[in-house]
Amino acid sequence: MLENELFPLEAVPSRVKVAILLEFKGRRPTVQEVSEICDRSWLTVPGIGRTALASIRQATGDRNSLSLDRPAARMSDAELLMRLDLLQEELQNLNEVLNAALSPVQRKVLRSGRIRKAPSGAYGQQGLGVAF
Repeated sequence: MLENELFPLEAVPSRVKVAILLEFKGRRPTVQEVSEICDRSWLTVPGIGRTALASIRQATGDRNSLSLDRPAARMSDAELLMRLDLLQEELQNLNEVLNAALSPVQRKVLRSGRIRKAPSGAYGQQGLGVAF
C-alpha cells in the first residue's frame, strides 16, 4: 500500500472509522498519517482499543506495531509491562467513557446494585391546609 494513498476506511469497523475521522477532525487521512501515530497514542483515542488498533494496523499493512496477539508466555518482562500499561490505559478510558455516558442515578445503581431512595420524611409532611 502506498503511503500517500488515502486510508481505507472501508477496511475497518464503523466505530473505528468514526474514531479515525474524529482524530483527524473529519478529514480522511492518508495511510502515512495513520501509520505515523504510535500504538500508545492510538490507544488513548476514545473508541480505539487493542482490537481496533489491530484492525487499523492490518489495514495499513504495518507489521511494526506492538504484537497484541502474541502469547504472554513468549513476551519479555518489558513487553509484559508495556502491555499492562496499555491495558490499564484502555480500562481507564473505558471507565471515563462509561461515567460520562451514565447519569448520576445510573452510576448509583451501577455501584450499589440498587437504587437509593430518599427517606420518607425527607420532603416533610404537608397537609391540604384544611383543619378538622
